[in-house]
Amino acid sequence: NIDDPDFRHLVLLDALLKRHSVSAAARELDLPQPTASHGLARLRKALGDPLLVRARDGMEPTPRAEAIAGVVQQLLELRRDLAEGGQTFSPDRLKREFIIAGSDIAHLVVLTALHSAARFEAPHTSYRALTLSGDEMVSALETGHVDIAVGAYPSLVAGIKTQRLYQEEYLCFGKEGHPFIKSGETDDFMAADHIVVSTKGMAHAHRAVERALLDKIHPDRIRIVASSFLVALAACFESDLILTAPARVIGRLAEVYGLRAVRPPILMEAFEVRQYWHARNQDDPPHRWLRQLLHKVLSAQ
Repeated sequence: NIDDPDFRHLVLLDALLKRHSVSAAARELDLPQPTASHGLARLRKALGDPLLVRARDGMEPTPRAEAIAGVVQQLLELRRDLAEGGQTFSPDRLKREFIIAGSDIAHLVVLTALHSAARFEAPHTSYRALTLSGDEMVSALETGHVDIAVGAYPSLVAGIKTQRLYQEEYLCFGKEGHPFIKSGETDDFMAADHIVVSTKGMAHAHRAVERALLDKIHPDRIRIVASSFLVALAACFESDLILTAPARVIGRLAEVYGLRAVRPPILMEAFEVRQYWHARNQDDPPHRWLRQLLHKVLSAQ
C-alpha cells in the first residue's frame, strides 16, 4: 500500500470517474463517504473543475474529467508497476473490480463463467455489468470506465482491439403446443404472434435480425417489442408468443421455462460474439489475464 496523499487522491479520482458516484467510489475504496466527499472537494479545488456534476440519473463527468480519465488510469498503472518492482503478476494476489459492458444475455454468459472460473484462481476479483449505447461504449473503453465489452459490435474499430469468443446462431422459442413449434413451417411462423427484441442504439449485430423480423412479419403480428432478451423470454413463457433469439443462453433458460425451440424458417444470419478492449490495456497484466480467462472459458463451451 502506498500512503502518499497525492496518490490516494489519484486513486479516488479514478474511482469517481469510473463510478460517477461519491458513495459508490467510497464503497469501492472502503472509505467513509464524508472522506470521499472531502477528497472530491480537494480535487475540484486543485484542478479548478467540478469534475462531477448532478444529472437526471445521478452524476456525470465534466468534459475536463472525461479528458483526463485515461491519463489518470495510466498514471495509476505506472505507479502500480513501480511499486511492484517487477514482481511476476499473480492472479491470486489481484484485488480489482472489472467492469464489463454488453447486453443482458452477454452479461449472463460472461459473469457466470467468470465467477466459476475465477473464484479459486483470483478470489479477490469482482465484476460489474454495464449496458451502454454504441457511442457510449467506445467512450467508456477509451476512458477506462469499462474494461471489456462482450457481444457483437461491428462498429467498434478505432483504437479498439478484439478477439473472437464463439459463434452464435438463432432459434425460435415458444410453448410446446404452439402450431409453429409443432410444424416449424413458414406459414405457421408468419401466422404466429411474435415478441421482438430491439437493440436500437446499441450498435449490436442483432439489429440486422431485428430488421429482418420487422420486415418479414406482418405488423399486426408483432405484439410486443422489448429491450431485453430476458424480459422477452419471460413474456414468451407467460403467453403464446414466439421469440426469435440467440440460442446459447436463451436455449438454456428456455428449458428451465419448459419452452421448446425450432430453427427459424427464414434466414437469420449467425454472428460472432467477441471481446473488445482499448489498445492501451493490451499489455496490462491483470487485463491480459482477464481476456485470456474469458477466451478460455467461453471458446471451450
